[in-house]
Amino acid sequence: MRCESGNPCIMGCNRIENGYNFAYDCSTDTDIKLCFFDRDTLELKEEIPFKKRMGTVHSVCVCDDNIERMLYCYKADDEYIVDPYAKAVTGCEVFGVEQENTLHLSPVKLESFNWEGDVPLHLPYNDCVFYKLNVRGFTKSRSSKVKAKGTFRGIVEKIPYLKELGITTLEFMPAYEFDEAYRFPQFIDSSEYLRYGVIKGSIYNNTVTKKAEKLNCWGYTKAFYYAPKASYSIPAEDNISEKAGKYNDYTTEFKNMVKCLHNNGIEVVMEFFFDGVKTAYILDCVRYWVREYHIDGVHLYCDEHSLNVLAADPQLADTKIITVGWNSDRGTYKHMASCNNDAQNTIRRYLKGDEDMLRPFINMAGANPYNAAVINYVASNNGFTLYDLVSYDRKHNELNGENNRDGENYNFSWNCGEEGSTRKLKVRQLRIKQIKNALVMVILSQGTPLILAGDEFMNTQQGNNNPYCIDSELSWVNWRTSNDSMQILEWTKKLIGLRKKYGILHSRESLSLSDSKSLGYPDMSYHGGNAWYADMENYCRQIGIMYCNSYADDKSRSLIYIAYNMHWEKHNLALPKVEGSSNFKIIAATNDGQDKAFIDKEARSVYVPERSIAILVAEYLEKKKARITRKDTKSYNIRKGKS
Repeated sequence: MRCESGNPCIMGCNRIENGYNFAYDCSTDTDIKLCFFDRDTLELKEEIPFKKRMGTVHSVCVCDDNIERMLYCYKADDEYIVDPYAKAVTGCEVFGVEQENTLHLSPVKLESFNWEGDVPLHLPYNDCVFYKLNVRGFTKSRSSKVKAKGTFRGIVEKIPYLKELGITTLEFMPAYEFDEAYRFPQFIDSSEYLRYGVIKGSIYNNTVTKKAEKLNCWGYTKAFYYAPKASYSIPAEDNISEKAGKYNDYTTEFKNMVKCLHNNGIEVVMEFFFDGVKTAYILDCVRYWVREYHIDGVHLYCDEHSLNVLAADPQLADTKIITVGWNSDRGTYKHMASCNNDAQNTIRRYLKGDEDMLRPFINMAGANPYNAAVINYVASNNGFTLYDLVSYDRKHNELNGENNRDGENYNFSWNCGEEGSTRKLKVRQLRIKQIKNALVMVILSQGTPLILAGDEFMNTQQGNNNPYCIDSELSWVNWRTSNDSMQILEWTKKLIGLRKKYGILHSRESLSLSDSKSLGYPDMSYHGGNAWYADMENYCRQIGIMYCNSYADDKSRSLIYIAYNMHWEKHNLALPKVEGSSNFKIIAATNDGQDKAFIDKEARSVYVPERSIAILVAEYLEKKKARITRKDTKSYNIRKGKS
């Protein structure tokens, strides 16, 4: 093969004018070689020494198009090394399984893909409803009723369901090539090794394999960040050996998934856990996924400096970038968003009726920062599911093999009177009501709501708040439904529909709590026992929040009043006078039992049962404008000395 000096500034394998450029960062003085293998037989074809070195980066340009159908890796002394910039990695196609003596290689060239004009959707944060899922766990259960279980294609099969639910944005837990089965020891430090345990031999489809006693099912670890996860594609488990080298299966499958989701108006956001990764690598990686896979955004776990660099990068100015704790003193970046961990604890504590939580809740519910977005949630992968939040007082992580020492101890949960599953009707009814309450707080608050996959139909992990290592029905979404779960599903759809119908419930601008348009009503206001006055003592757990939809839609004359009562006693909340309307009407309420919310017209108030929320709507008349008659105009002209 004819070779030339390479460009050390272009990392990984990339096509350039005169061939393919390879650049690898190696800080040691060992001899580095570029190795090529036959794609079908995996036979070593060529070893090429690097031609150039700049700093610690070795580079070479191979001027031979015949390598396009080959696989490659690097070799340091006698050890084969996978390119950290690899676009795909072979030998990882079966989840949790490592074949004996597997050689992990990468393609020189990915086959072309016809995007058919597809581009990222660029939906504004305020119009989005996020839905967080684990690609494998989302459809792996038989109850999912999809053909391609646990794969990118399985998500495509669920698109009709996601559209009906009202989801606009999918957030994937790590779906790049992470090492769940201890295939790459360089990714696992000594502390993690103790968690994963010893690799043991097993028989898998008559092939000798290795399988870890524990698997990192979540993927929050070091990884090959440029490559989609091979085991999240259509498996070829019936013949593992024939799967070797067929890298294009999963890169194409991922692109097809993104294209199908975009065609149905659904965005894709990828989570990345960059542990000890340099800023330049992170920037290149995010740009690559946006350019090559058309993803709409990223949720990043990385250092603060890298976040600042990505926020200011002009190529990513339209890409959603989400992180934990992005604060307001970093400048105005409308594509940035803070994943609001405080909202989780605030909602949970207000939900179960903790003292002095009313003010933090209304601050959260009305928060809509002018310089960045905020993502609100009550349940995420790292903690209880929404159903478990109202069903368990304490964590139950015994199956993790760590003596229940892992996972968060302070969940701010309440089991509603009995730990775990129960057949007691009153307990079940209270749990359903609490779940409905929590969904109202998340979906109808300002900012962007995020729903954990399965929470919309009471998915449970049986009290396990940290199933990071459990690849089983416990951590997979259970799609079996009951009468109780269907109630929650329909309630979730209704809330998302209300959020989309009334623009003020997902305002793009910060709400000022003032009548800035002289409509007679502020954009948002608070009400307690008396209209226009909220009871904010530390013992209060009830409040009415009213929104004027005209601030989002000039043609609308709707007032939306949400009456919250997280007290264990009943309360009446005052309703403001509405010009031109008989009164408010209740359109939804979380308590649908015998003791229902109702409007007392004489007292002009809404009765809200204990631990309940009622949603009301009223229409007001447009403010009359002063009319200038012909007589008025004549008098005016006379006063001005005009005939």
